[in-house]
Amino acid sequence: MAIHGKTGWSVMGTGTIATEQMVAGIRAQGHTPLWVVSRRKMDATHFAQDLDIPQWTTNLSEALGDPDVEFTYVSARLRRRAHYITAAAKARKNVLCDGPISENSKVAAELARLCDAAGIVLAVHQPFRASAIHQTMRRLILDGDIGKVQSILLTREGPYKPAAKRRKDDLDSEGDIYLDMSVDDIDLARFLTGGEPREVSAIGTVVDGRPNQISYSFQLDDGSLFHAFESFAIADLESTVVVAGDRGTLIAHGTLNGKASGTLMRRHAAKNELVPVRDGDSHVAAVEDFVSAGERRLTWLARGSDNVAALRAAEALAKAASKRRTATVQGGQPTRGLLKRDQSAQDAAGQ
Repeated sequence: MAIHGKTGWSVMGTGTIATEQMVAGIRAQGHTPLWVVSRRKMDATHFAQDLDIPQWTTNLSEALGDPDVEFTYVSARLRRRAHYITAAAKARKNVLCDGPISENSKVAAELARLCDAAGIVLAVHQPFRASAIHQTMRRLILDGDIGKVQSILLTREGPYKPAAKRRKDDLDSEGDIYLDMSVDDIDLARFLTGGEPREVSAIGTVVDGRPNQISYSFQLDDGSLFHAFESFAIADLESTVVVAGDRGTLIAHGTLNGKASGTLMRRHAAKNELVPVRDGDSHVAAVEDFVSAGERRLTWLARGSDNVAALRAAEALAKAASKRRTATVQGGQPTRGLLKRDQSAQDAAGQ
């Protein structure tokens, strides 16, 4: 490449502190952030200067037209992500985007189709997938450590707080429990088990016309159940992720608050065992998995189709909570879970 002889990136969106961490993750791969794109010139200029990125612009085509740019990272506000993904697909640049990629599954499905037609990778950065503990849980489940999965239980709380911002005037609208919690939690359940949500029942509480607590249960296509409790109303309830099988249980504490790595326990034969897990940088891990997609398939990052599936399930959840009756997850052909794809690959390899 022309600049520093390294693979180039365009960073689209400048608002969140997490974007700064992703820039560090890009550099950890030996790659170079070459452009910052923002709808406001001053924001792009300040971000580029703060993070020592050589070029900034409000013109998407200027950055995407640079032949030294191979990858794009989209961290813009939710309602602008589709705009950036569409432009990157037309320029045939691989995309890593913060999740969710859209406010609804219809637009997300169109974005996934657009990227598939362009022959590019659309990967979605879901921080819960990047957790070393959750990845260890997934590996143990795949290895049959707890037998056949029967149930998943997830609890998560905390007054709504938007993602940390660089600017006070760049706050998104008031929190939406379905987009700010449920989509991530549903994606985590799919990631851990490979099961696909099929129908859901739910009950919740509403404050000022907006849901602020919800409890729900999904029937997955493998026969297991996924239960969750999410709340914007309470504090000091440690997050829990429990995956119970017919030969044991995995229990993760404190992995959903975004502040600490948490702990992982394995329960078998009436005994608890602490599972040692080496912590890592989730942003570095996400970039590493993404950039390797040209040589091999993504190993754990969500794809656009995964985000579509999670959004469809969250929409069914919202319907079930509103109407107080069971709702079916809509969509075309079922999206096969990552765990099932990995198992099929292992079977084909004779492992």
